[in-house]
Amino acid sequence: MTDLQKQKLSHFFNVLDYNGNEILEQDDFERVGNTVSTIIGYRENSRERLLLRLKAHGLFIQILKDIDKVEAEISLEEWLKFFDDVVLSQPNDYVNQSSTYLFSLFDQDGDGHIDEGEYLDMFKAYGLYMSVAKKAFDLLDINGDGKISGGELVKAFEDFFHSSDADAAGNWIFGDWSKSTEE
Repeated sequence: MTDLQKQKLSHFFNVLDYNGNEILEQDDFERVGNTVSTIIGYRENSRERLLLRLKAHGLFIQILKDIDKVEAEISLEEWLKFFDDVVLSQPNDYVNQSSTYLFSLFDQDGDGHIDEGEYLDMFKAYGLYMSVAKKAFDLLDINGDGKISGGELVKAFEDFFHSSDADAAGNWIFGDWSKSTEE
């Protein structure tokens, strides 16, 4: 794993660590599901809100299975080791899994694209710097059609996980990877 990959993956960990306690836990993922539901406007006890929470919970369970963890928590050290041992050696599996999850969570209208509003909602849900959200969206919208397709999202994750180019567009998928959350 290169230093650049370590920096980007540490940023990704911090994005997912919703409560900032330096451990990924079930609650971090379910809070994102709840936050997205609130942003979209789903009622508190609606089926749609529950489905988003379950989807977020399912991602956490899948990561635990992938890391082969018994305890339901993941440290940064375990996260980086998992990426070094598994993800970087089997790139397509995790790229596809990550992009499919993110796409299903943020393609709110189900039209097969993430438009700028949906992408900005992702930034809000994860507490990312809103000041760079538009720049990030424009970089990921490779063909400039005003929306991010599934293919563009896969390309972004490929860049994020594997590129050794610090300026690769996909590095911006979660905003400025040299910073984690809004101050």
